[in-house]
Amino acid sequence: MTPTKRYPDGPITPHGAYHLLHDKIPQVSLLAYDGSIVFNLMGGLSINDRYAYPERVEIVDIKGLIPPWRNIDQKGATQDGTTFVDALYDPAEITIRVRCRARDNEHLRVVVRDLIASLDAKKESELAWTTHAMGRWWAPIRLNKSIDDSLFRIAGNTYEFDIRVRVDNAFWQSYPDTTSFAFSYDDFTDTFNYTGLQYPGTGSMGPNWPIRYSKPGGGFVYANGSQAVWYDDPNDWLLTQTRDAVVGPYKDFSTSTDNQVVSMVFGTFQEWGFPSGAANDLWARMGRLPDGKWNGNGIRMRIENNIVKLSRFNNYSQTVMTQRAILIPPVPGEKFTLIAGFEGASRMFKVMRNGMELMSHSESGTGSVINSAHRGLGFGMQAGAALITQASPAGIRKISGGDNTAVTQSGFLTRYNVGDQPFWDRYTCFGPGLFRFGNGPDSTDMVEFGPLLPNQIMQIRTDPRKYGVRDLTVVPPTPQELNIFQQALKDFISFATGNNAPPLLQSIESAFGIAPPQGNPYSLLRGRFSRPIPARSPGAPLRPYHVKVEIDDGNASSMVLASGTPLRRYPL
Repeated sequence: MTPTKRYPDGPITPHGAYHLLHDKIPQVSLLAYDGSIVFNLMGGLSINDRYAYPERVEIVDIKGLIPPWRNIDQKGATQDGTTFVDALYDPAEITIRVRCRARDNEHLRVVVRDLIASLDAKKESELAWTTHAMGRWWAPIRLNKSIDDSLFRIAGNTYEFDIRVRVDNAFWQSYPDTTSFAFSYDDFTDTFNYTGLQYPGTGSMGPNWPIRYSKPGGGFVYANGSQAVWYDDPNDWLLTQTRDAVVGPYKDFSTSTDNQVVSMVFGTFQEWGFPSGAANDLWARMGRLPDGKWNGNGIRMRIENNIVKLSRFNNYSQTVMTQRAILIPPVPGEKFTLIAGFEGASRMFKVMRNGMELMSHSESGTGSVINSAHRGLGFGMQAGAALITQASPAGIRKISGGDNTAVTQSGFLTRYNVGDQPFWDRYTCFGPGLFRFGNGPDSTDMVEFGPLLPNQIMQIRTDPRKYGVRDLTVVPPTPQELNIFQQALKDFISFATGNNAPPLLQSIESAFGIAPPQGNPYSLLRGRFSRPIPARSPGAPLRPYHVKVEIDDGNASSMVLASGTPLRRYPL
């Protein structure tokens, strides 16, 4: 949650801004366990107008930032010295000497009360350090010993005392390093890396892309040698009107099946306009006229600023099937994917953003056209009406597509560790598919997990000291994938409760989904992980590590998300 109270309050001063910009003093903050209060204890954010906002908490001294450790040794009966086995870190015990200040005794009591209330022995607060060189490192802390509460020392407008806290996991942590591996369907690809096309004019997208324009506005789409972009009509710049372009279907390409995947990678931002905005489209299941142009039938996914809309077209007539708002409009480098049809569910549609599901819709009825004559792929753009020039759609630097079929693909997860301790990855697996992972960087020994069914999501923690598999499934597998015993149990529960599930059962189902048809998720893991991502060298440049990954019998929904948390002994 966003803090509703902060110490010190008020705007930062030029003096404080200087320290933030020049990194002369580390920025140190303490966040209450529920995030409601933040104390800027040191650094630029702690420097404000002390006369207008005198209430503050300052660090006088701090020690214990580096966790202690114990050596694990082995000694023979007649051995000189000892044999080192390992070293294990204990929780870090930090002592912070703080000084609370206020305009008078009454306000001082409020400051002290807020500080004590923000720390708890059972709940974890956050102590964070930020520098330009190292970035932000923080540790979850809890009270370790009681606070000195001598009342006679709180008689004026300042009060000093010690806070003793503990870091349970010993280390300071920073933002996780994350990466993903997902299927890429590149049966056809176009990066628009061709030149010699004249714009504006016919053929501005080359011979492989027929274009159909509609609506009264001007402007054209063309390939500029690196991406497909929109060209505003220079003769129509005031009180412009909207214009649509359907680009495709791609010449001489059709998928082998009705289940399709088409993707686009953004190269620039969309422009906002009034009364309408710019939009970028993906098209699937496009039909062709005898001359190769679009015949008016197909499935379109449109992104218009912060609205994603899925529609079917029949003879150029649009029917919106579903839409939703997104918080952040597309940014350059992002990949959006439209999936039209899955094995056994040809009228299921999904929209993916950077491999993560953004929207899912199952068409009721048979309104959209599905047959072997409608297997073309394409994209499109809308230039929005505006007062001056048009609201131009984003440039698209890559279009690709293919069949959404069960295949095997392999690759590597690139991992970076900026900490001085090794970290263990967490792999979140999105079904369907059988997943294989290398046992650490550059290892050819593979650990196997699965197979997972469609809609199943499970996380593997590679740290052998922790429970290895968690079921994160929110959407249960489809009914035909449930075994007969589970279905019978669900039917019995429905009958026994009169279709009114009791609160306990409801809460369990909400938290854990349904029991996996394959049994205990841990039984799906074959092999063990034993090699973490190594710590960063203290003197050498940061280097990448590569972990082999493979997904067998997956489709466009299959993905692996790898995440690891860097750890350090010292935050500065």
